[in-house]
Amino acid sequence: MNEVAEMDHDHVIELHNYCTSVYEEGDARSALITMLQSLNHAKNGVDVVSGTRVKSHFAKPNWRSVYKHIAVNHNNARVGVFYCGAPALTKVLSQLASDFSHKTSTKFDFHKENF
Repeated sequence: MNEVAEMDHDHVIELHNYCTSVYEEGDARSALITMLQSLNHAKNGVDVVSGTRVKSHFAKPNWRSVYKHIAVNHNNARVGVFYCGAPALTKVLSQLASDFSHKTSTKFDFHKENF
C-alpha cells in the first residue's frame, strides 16, 4: 500500500485500511487506539500499525457512510473500489457500489481482489 501511496503524485488514489474487530465504528472500546492513531498520523504522517502513510481505521465501518462520504467528495467522478476480504461482505459492498452509482453522480466500479 505504501508503494501505491508514494506513486500517487496527483492525489488520484485514496486508500482506506480497516482493521476490523468485534466493535462497531464509534464504539468506546476502540476509541483510545483511534485517538492515538489520529494524533500520530497527524504529527508524523505514518500509521501506527502498518508504518505506511495509509491510515488504518480500527473498527467495523458503516459501509453506507463510507460510500456516501466518497460520493459527496468525488462528484461526477468514476471511483474504483477494490476489496480483499471475507466473501460474505463482497455482496454488500458490490450492492452499495451499484446503489450509489444510480443515486448519485459518482460512478463506483467494484472489484473483488484475491491475494
